Amino acid sequence: MASMGTLAAGIAHEINNPLAFVISNLGFLSDELRRMPSIMPPGGLAARPEANEWRGVLTEAREGAERVRQIVRQLKAFSRPDEERVDAVDLHAVLDSAVMLAANEIKHRAKLWREYGPVPRVMGNEGRLCQVFLNLVVNAAQAIPEGAADKNEIRLLTRRGRDGRVVVEVQDTGSGIPADVLGRIFDPFFTTKPVGVGTGLGLAICHGIITSLGGDISVESEPGRGTLMRVVLPASEEGVREEKAAPAPTPVPTQRGRVLIVDDEPAVGRALRRILREHDVELATSGRQALERLRTDSRFHVVLCDVMMPDLGGKDLYEAVQRDGSGLERRFVFVSGGAFTPGARDFLARVPNPTLEKPFDEAAVKRVVRELVMSSVG
Repeated sequence: MASMGTLAAGIAHEINNPLAFVISNLGFLSDELRRMPSIMPPGGLAARPEANEWRGVLTEAREGAERVRQIVRQLKAFSRPDEERVDAVDLHAVLDSAVMLAANEIKHRAKLWREYGPVPRVMGNEGRLCQVFLNLVVNAAQAIPEGAADKNEIRLLTRRGRDGRVVVEVQDTGSGIPADVLGRIFDPFFTTKPVGVGTGLGLAICHGIITSLGGDISVESEPGRGTLMRVVLPASEEGVREEKAAPAPTPVPTQRGRVLIVDDEPAVGRALRRILREHDVELATSGRQALERLRTDSRFHVVLCDVMMPDLGGKDLYEAVQRDGSGLERRFVFVSGGAFTPGARDFLARVPNPTLEKPFDEAAVKRVVRELVMSSVG
């Protein structure tokens, strides 16, 4: 399992690098095509009948790339070495991840319904919670025979409980569980599935994970009428704060800054340059090239630096700049495709600099760079 996790992390990292510039470039083309009616003369390119088809093709390509992004996200969630780390987690994102991974089990057995209520983030570990809900969704699907998907349902429901905690229910219209064994389903090695289908460990592990987070997991079932699994988790303080209405932010004017992008994938650098086109952006395709550049010119407001590079990684570049005494290491923003060595992971946890994940959230990239430029200029 450890070897598979390492393999999954490596695959996710290698996919994220090209995916970062594929998604960014598709977004750029889509925006440019959208602008064409206002910038083209009458009868120009935008007026051609195939322009609408091009927009449709771009939209489909972006949707496909987003699906790949979500699949890679699931690989990362399951392969993360920091499995015991507890943070504020978006429960709906976790549920959507579990459903995506279980899609092949569900589609031949039942229709899936999501009934998501307004709930805060919960305290947990994304990978562990995904493991729990994947197990519950797969169990729900396997309780329904194949071949009657139009007559059966699996429902995912989220709501806020009376005690302020977050409730998740996974309900199916499957075979149900007999009353005489209902009290044993969380026991290790107990299973109602046929030999070769279940080990009897899944629900025991789920119970352990949920209770370790201060939550509860329970079951209601009746033979022939299906099963309802209920998980209750504590809301995070961050999630509770997010629920309170906040005034709309005042638009902040963008101050033009100087940005150095360090990434051994030239296409990733070019994609970031397009995202940050309101700034003066320079590219370095290796850590050593960047170090030489920074030693001759330390007037950059921001350094967007890839974590994993073959010749001189982000950690080594940061520490070399720190030793030079320019103070520019405080302007570093690290960029990651997700595969960390233990040393790199410990380093990122130790330094105060922000980290952006590939593929990029363009709004987050712009915000982080804008804040660093404004603080430097101010």
